[in-house]
Amino acid sequence: MKMKPLAWAVSLAALTATANVHATVFSSFGGTHDSTESGSEILFASGPLKGVFEFVLDVPSIVSYKGASTLPFLGFGLFDTGDTMLSGALFSPTTGASLTSVTLAAGSYYYAPVFPAAVGAGAAYAFESHAAMVPEAESYAYMLAGLGMLGMVAFRRTSGRK
Repeated sequence: MKMKPLAWAVSLAALTATANVHATVFSSFGGTHDSTESGSEILFASGPLKGVFEFVLDVPSIVSYKGASTLPFLGFGLFDTGDTMLSGALFSPTTGASLTSVTLAAGSYYYAPVFPAAVGAGAAYAFESHAAMVPEAESYAYMLAGLGMLGMVAFRRTSGRK
């Protein structure tokens, strides 16, 4: 019987603690961008979306991101440290497969929601971001040399059989 009042006290304390929380942000970002990162925000009360997802690229990279939202439309952007929007996308309940890609130099960047300015309780969004290094010119040179060698071998084989 003593457990019942204790359970009520713990539940009441947890409810009171979360009643003042506007939103919760989940993020794997922070520091250098891994090959795949993800982030999301859930609002418990009406108000603005405040999620900011910062990352650093050590080398020039192709960054692709996609996401979805419980809102009919959520404007989402990729910004540099000067707050200049470099890329933007619209998230909705059906945009989970839409991919936005941009090539970025080494540096610091962040993702953040752009609009609407305020939303109702229960609004949420989630997204994934993928980063891949931009191939250097010498990689393309090696690939072209290899294709040239394959072409030469194929040419010699076909001309030798005639």
